[in-house]
Amino acid sequence: MILEREQDMTTPPFYSQFFACLHDQAGPVGHIGRGTHHSVFRSIQWRDIDGDFRDSGRIHDFAVIWDEDHDTRVVEIAEQLHMAGLLWPVVFIGERKGMLTLLLWAGVDPTKERADWFELVEHLADTVVENDVWNVEIGRFERDPANRRQLTEPAEIIAGDDSETVAYLQAIDLLWQLGEKKRSSYSPIVLSDDDAARLTS
Repeated sequence: MILEREQDMTTPPFYSQFFACLHDQAGPVGHIGRGTHHSVFRSIQWRDIDGDFRDSGRIHDFAVIWDEDHDTRVVEIAEQLHMAGLLWPVVFIGERKGMLTLLLWAGVDPTKERADWFELVEHLADTVVENDVWNVEIGRFERDPANRRQLTEPAEIIAGDDSETVAYLQAIDLLWQLGEKKRSSYSPIVLSDDDAARLTS
């Protein structure tokens, strides 16, 4: 029985066919907001944090901030953002009382690469979850553990005091270094002329 319990504790939960779950809190932890807890996911992106296309995939980690109901439908929206090529600037995603909150990397403007980025995100939030429409709010996250520059705009990702919210988000990032992993990339596949000819014949 003890062995089974230890095995369950080390088995990562399955939320998505697209994302690996690196860390998971299954229920409320502490006293921030209304049952606040979080999970950390890993994706592969083909844009860097500035929005430029790369010829190789890059590891990109992001966190989901849950409230007390742990509404896993937010992962469905994250998957759709990923499939639409819209996830690359996002470092935190939260859902609270029908509100989808995305915190983008501070200083990044996704409309420089795709003018309709915000409109597409709102459309997905309206349509992905059947019979449910979520409003979207956008904030910003700046890696600054002491928040000296005060550039993190948490929007309403957590119900509570902004200073506590920012401290909580900074602590998660301090542990996981969210966003683009600059040293981790997947090289593009380069075929020889002979291999390319065989594949096309």
